[in-house]
Amino acid sequence: MKIIKNSFVFITLSLSSLQASAETQSWESLLAFSSNFSDRLAGSRSEYNAGEWLINQYEDLGFEVNQYNFKYFYKDKKRQSRNIEVVLKGKSPKTLIIGAHYDSTGHRKGSAGLIDNASGTIALLALAKEIKEQEHFYTIRLVSFGAEEVGLQGSKKYVTSSSFDKDNLVGMINLDTVVGGDYLYIHSAHSSPYKCNDAKSSNYEYSPWLRDSLLSESKKLTDISSYHLHPATQGYPEGETGGWSDHAPFACEGVPIAHIEATNFMIKGKSGFDGYSQTSNPNFWTCFNDEKQTACKNKKEKGWGQIWHTKYDQEKYLIPELENHIKTQFHSNIEFLKSFALAFKG
Repeated sequence: MKIIKNSFVFITLSLSSLQASAETQSWESLLAFSSNFSDRLAGSRSEYNAGEWLINQYEDLGFEVNQYNFKYFYKDKKRQSRNIEVVLKGKSPKTLIIGAHYDSTGHRKGSAGLIDNASGTIALLALAKEIKEQEHFYTIRLVSFGAEEVGLQGSKKYVTSSSFDKDNLVGMINLDTVVGGDYLYIHSAHSSPYKCNDAKSSNYEYSPWLRDSLLSESKKLTDISSYHLHPATQGYPEGETGGWSDHAPFACEGVPIAHIEATNFMIKGKSGFDGYSQTSNPNFWTCFNDEKQTACKNKKEKGWGQIWHTKYDQEKYLIPELENHIKTQFHSNIEFLKSFALAFKG
């Protein structure tokens, strides 16, 4: 009996060590990706190189990688980018897409796009590694979208391509800026339809069932961060989000979506309670009024608690102030999505 007990303890410790090692590798990948490809401007050489790095990482894990090159116009110039996809086949051909854009912006201000959106990109990569050998019901497509920051070009091209299998698609989860903010939220599409370009308005889907399914799964897990619906604010009913990220083209095509985001809807920011101010940490404000949860003086405020698209979105500023917070959110997202992907049966 003593030998069996000791063996059990050894196995448990070994599994814990493997998990810790995987978390360390994922964290190091996040920092490396954001720093080595800090100016991933859509259509640039750096975005291309970042895509090459991602492809190599997936291939090293044994995945076959699908690449979808596309051209688009931006500021009257023809540019090129690509979407990168790996497919994890499930028992069913019915498919769940989990996506994140890998381009960035704000580099002229010093941003390295660590939270927006290296965090979502590397969470996808870590998720692929976690569930590669696991049995799951739905087929899962992990998609890294290019050129999101210049009009959602990658996701728009994806949903209009000949390879887009809408008939088998049950939903799309968008990971955009999933660390750094004070709270983790899960949104559904806005109940007022987005501007959908060529999509017929009758196709638009704003059902919250995927959002609510994710929330329900998150409550079953005790060792992760909490996930929330944002409170109702002017123009945004509780738990609903705008069409400014890669979930929007899918909602326009009639696909149920959920968007995971780290921010703070309880802060009165520059344009109100809209989540654009991500943190109440005073180091990201010129002066923060803790009692009123807003700037001390609007006219003198420079920071507004914003991280994305600013100089603060890089390791130099984020790690000294928010390292443990960001690590916890990052690893929670991976564990949460793994649990959902393996358990999800619609």
